[in-house]
Amino acid sequence: MSKSKYISVIHVPTDKIVTAFKFENDATWIGREKDELIATANYCKPGEKVKMIFVKSYTKTDGKFVYSYFRSAPNQSKLNSNMPGESNEHKIAKQNIYDGIYSNKIKINGEVIDKNKVDDIYIEYRTSSSGYVIPDIMIKFKEEDIKYGLGIFIEVQLSNQGEDETLLRTYSRVVEGFSGIWLWVEDFDDDWNLIIKNLIIKSHKKLISELDEKIENNFIGRINKYGKIIDKKFEDYKIDLSNYSEGLIGSFENTIAYISKNEINKLEVENEKLKELRELAKKLDLNSWKRSSTEFKEFTKKMLNNGKIEVENFVSNLIEDKINRVNKMCPKCNKPMKIGKAMGGYNWYCHDFPIKCDGIIKEVEFNED
Repeated sequence: MSKSKYISVIHVPTDKIVTAFKFENDATWIGREKDELIATANYCKPGEKVKMIFVKSYTKTDGKFVYSYFRSAPNQSKLNSNMPGESNEHKIAKQNIYDGIYSNKIKINGEVIDKNKVDDIYIEYRTSSSGYVIPDIMIKFKEEDIKYGLGIFIEVQLSNQGEDETLLRTYSRVVEGFSGIWLWVEDFDDDWNLIIKNLIIKSHKKLISELDEKIENNFIGRINKYGKIIDKKFEDYKIDLSNYSEGLIGSFENTIAYISKNEINKLEVENEKLKELRELAKKLDLNSWKRSSTEFKEFTKKMLNNGKIEVENFVSNLIEDKINRVNKMCPKCNKPMKIGKAMGGYNWYCHDFPIKCDGIIKEVEFNED
């Protein structure tokens, strides 16, 4: 029999995932621990079903209080202790936070969580549907809270994670209506208990505002980057075109001189008339060359200027297009929309998304290169 503790199982009669918190605190689940329960798939071998038993909260002989959980039934296959890819330290840290919230030892901004307002506390399993993500620990409220929104997420990150990845994962939770916090390895002691048992969590409105500002700054940074690339391309284009035109002019001059020389040498100077014709030919040759050379230089100069105007118009239209795309209005409530980055890419979200309006437009495309 496994001695490991698990916080969620599958309720076979309804095929729903149910938590130990629900079994002990929700009147619709109290007394149903005799129903058939099986372990969630992330702790089982492929295709395996392991029966589980619900254990109510109790006090040990040493006075330590143990909060409700599930364990495998006797004579059942052994379950995995951790989710795939999860370290034992990570599992213990999550369990300690869960117990701390349950026991009111861990506070949020100096206050304990009112369990009467809590619909459920999720831990140890994840699900995804239309971008909805369950983090390491999720406290979901029965009704929307004026400060924290639909609930509070707590992420435990014991390994290195880049700022961009943290921003992306935070935004994917905040746009769903949740407030939350990230906890790092330095926030825990050697037994993976929180050193400071008071989590400072910003309001949902504040988090939305900060994330929007960061994303807008990133957007402006990309526009500036694209502008520099275009400027460089234009300069390279001017240099290449100038070199090409100079080469053409030189070749043109040499060709005219060669042809003129050959034609002039063919003249037989038999008398003064022929000599005059030769001098006239020389003058005509020189004037023709000067005129042709000047006309060609003017032509290439005009081509360079036209190319510059075309590139400048392209840049202007590109920036104008980017600006127009920022001024999106919600198709449902006609309020301004903001750009948000979710797991699947960039989307437009209503200013009041998702609490007061679920307006969303999935059409934003950016070239990250």
